[in-house]
Amino acid sequence: KYTNLDDGLYISILGQVFDVTKGAKFYGPGATYHAFTGCDASLAFITGEFHSKGLTDDISSLSFEQIKMLDSWVQFYNKNYIYKGKLNGRYYNEHGLPTEEFHNVQRILRQAKEEQFQDEHKKKMFPPCNIEWKPDSGTVVWCTKKSGGIERDWIGVPRMLFASPNSKEYRCACVNLDSREYHDMKGMIREYLQCPKTSVKCAVTEIL
Repeated sequence: KYTNLDDGLYISILGQVFDVTKGAKFYGPGATYHAFTGCDASLAFITGEFHSKGLTDDISSLSFEQIKMLDSWVQFYNKNYIYKGKLNGRYYNEHGLPTEEFHNVQRILRQAKEEQFQDEHKKKMFPPCNIEWKPDSGTVVWCTKKSGGIERDWIGVPRMLFASPNSKEYRCACVNLDSREYHDMKGMIREYLQCPKTSVKCAVTEIL
């Protein structure tokens, strides 16, 4: 019913229904996102697939990061459009109560937000290095009190910070050798072979 300007343009995302009539130039008949109206097409908000198979509320194929992006769309509609209620289906039952699928999504969002917090905390403890590459001199890494966009009262020295003790993936991090965090994380931090131990700048051959 709610796919036209007479009755209104409604969309649903993760079971929440919004009136998007004021955005008719985007959601009206013939507009780019008209396929979203009259159904819960949560998956398509991420995949951009507007055909019948893609217009589904089944998001089981999405990653944690993609589900976080989808939740940001929910926040966008809450801020910019009129919330109308809940859709009886995958995320809410006929009484408007959350289903197990709703709780699964919330668990994923909580876990994703916790991982984001941990990642941001790690960046504050070990800010990214400044990195420059030139054809003639190769890669140079160095630390300052503002490197990585994180201001602090220490400079630090460049080190390879690995995702885990057995991981091969790493990034260049500025490390405060006098900090407790450095001693707690020593198993995931390695020196650049070409870099003097206390130098704040050095040329490296490792791929960053």
